[in-house]
Amino acid sequence: MSASRAEPRPSAGAVSYSGSPLSATLLLAGLLAAGWTVTGWTVTGWTVTGWMASAAAQVVGPPIRLAPDAGMQAPDSSRSPSPTPAATPAAAPAVVPAYPPAVTPPPPVSPVVARPAPVAREALGAPDPDGAGTLSGLQGLGADPWRGIGRAELLPLIAALPVDTPSPAVKALERRLLLSAGSPAVAEGEVPPLRRFGALRIEKLARIGDPAGAADLAALLPAALAVDEVAAKALTDAELVRGGMDCTRALARGKSFASAYWTRLALFCHARVGNRAGIDEALATLRNGGARRSDPFLMVADALAGAAVPPARSLILHGDPEGLALTLAAMRTARIGIPPDRLPLDNPPALAAIATNPSTDSATRAAAGERAAASLFLDARQLLDLYVQVPPSGDELLRVRDIARRDRGARTRALVHQAMAAAMDGQRRLALASLAVELVDPRLRAGSVGGAAAGLLDTVSPSGDAATLAPAAARLYYAQGRLDQGRRWHDLALRSGRSADTAWLWPLAVVATGRGADDPRALTAWLEEALRGADGPARSRIAGQLALLQATGVAVPDEAWMQATDGAGPPSGSDAGVDPALWQRLGDAAAGGRVGETVVAALLLLGEAGPSGLPPVVTARVAANLKAVGLEQDARALAREAMAAIAGPAAPDPALSAPALSDRGAQ
Repeated sequence: MSASRAEPRPSAGAVSYSGSPLSATLLLAGLLAAGWTVTGWTVTGWTVTGWMASAAAQVVGPPIRLAPDAGMQAPDSSRSPSPTPAATPAAAPAVVPAYPPAVTPPPPVSPVVARPAPVAREALGAPDPDGAGTLSGLQGLGADPWRGIGRAELLPLIAALPVDTPSPAVKALERRLLLSAGSPAVAEGEVPPLRRFGALRIEKLARIGDPAGAADLAALLPAALAVDEVAAKALTDAELVRGGMDCTRALARGKSFASAYWTRLALFCHARVGNRAGIDEALATLRNGGARRSDPFLMVADALAGAAVPPARSLILHGDPEGLALTLAAMRTARIGIPPDRLPLDNPPALAAIATNPSTDSATRAAAGERAAASLFLDARQLLDLYVQVPPSGDELLRVRDIARRDRGARTRALVHQAMAAAMDGQRRLALASLAVELVDPRLRAGSVGGAAAGLLDTVSPSGDAATLAPAAARLYYAQGRLDQGRRWHDLALRSGRSADTAWLWPLAVVATGRGADDPRALTAWLEEALRGADGPARSRIAGQLALLQATGVAVPDEAWMQATDGAGPPSGSDAGVDPALWQRLGDAAAGGRVGETVVAALLLLGEAGPSGLPPVVTARVAANLKAVGLEQDARALAREAMAAIAGPAAPDPALSAPALSDRGAQ
């Protein structure tokens, strides 16, 4: 058992009986007949609680949905009084109310975090030496984020954290976790791990696209990086992808390693400054070390040394993922472009490097850049810079609506942005802005792709002429966390549209801003409007929205759940298909006040998909538990992203009814 883990204790009011099962059963029946309330009665290992006794006495009543959830806190039987006889006047048979009965705990998405129980401690050694971090206190995860979890248990969880997620909130929380100061406990006699805690943190920061944060942490933990080549390579690759790498510092971190990677890095650094002698020396070392002539890096290195530039199609970029960042950086230096059929589509950092290679054609750069931006390896400004470089053909800027009906790819979005820059007519600009918002995948509204569309929206004023655009614009700004802009467009939608056209914005606005959460009439009005004519998928979406609202503090009455789900009640983890052990661990960690473990479990549950790609109940569960350990802003950001992905009208989106753009007179 790891340190600071609560031990189960017997309930104070439990009554144990060790006689025969038959005698125990007869005695139990006699007590019930006499009107006793039986709590904690144990019959050869079977525990009968008060509510079970009530159920045994039930004669009539509606069926009860029993959906036990591992994350729900069980009632504390130690607070129950000892059994006392009570007078029982003749009364009607007991009727159990429909689900959820008033005596049950709240639904699983909004757990009640109990005071941590007394803990049982085991002998611990010194804390892990890699506990330094650039964030501490409230900037990080508190003074002791790893209380209650040992190093041996934590390290594999850190290694499994998501990398290529489209969620800014997930990456921000993960970055905060990895940069926070704090050491996990080390058990006495524990075997040193193969990879150190600090090295895993540095590597993970580099892989999520934060080489600056990884370098800052490495400066605090030089010993961890000096013995971990995987982390040193990951940091160097991230700097190569981002550009502007400090060669002196990068080469210094590889001095303790003997692999060919660092010789290749030296060659690249010599090429950057035109040092031919250094290039030749590094090339000779690589060839003498048995490097293959077909090695794409060597083919590019020959070009850097003055040989003919190899055909781009002869370079295989999929075979050596560890050396890919170096090869792409060398291709950029040698001015070798990457053809579209050679894109490593499953490697977002590599796509980011390709997008910043000026020798690659602009359409390929835009396509690679969008995929990289979807996983947040490029920001919205970098994506906009790629859009403006895509050359239109003929009158394409006048036919972007027609083009968008056939192709919703990166080139079409680039054409929309260019057409917007050239448009002077107000109605045409509104139509183009509506199209730009429409073309954003719902899962990408919160990230860089949505940010690029929001940048285009920034050039449109929320005036009366833009009323049809207002709901979709408000949703995009809320998704981006730009709350002031979202409220302005939301206000325009409320002033200009019918309630049926704008009611769907209410839950998103509440989750994003926290305003209106204490108004039950607003919840009722929204729910009535949302359920009007709702089919099965629509009701499922509404149940997800209720879960997200509840997780962020909105009181959702039982009647609302019953109305939205046709009596099924709130969704559970089994409905979402998640790992039940991880679902349980999240609740246990939050209940014990173990902040770091709570965040790790939350990030693992969210995974690569992030809030916008998972059933809302998963994000609601995560948000409720993060809020319970004091991380309310992170919880709200995650819930906001999930809500923005599913928020929408039952009827077609207003953005889809924008004025036609194929009319060449509207210029």
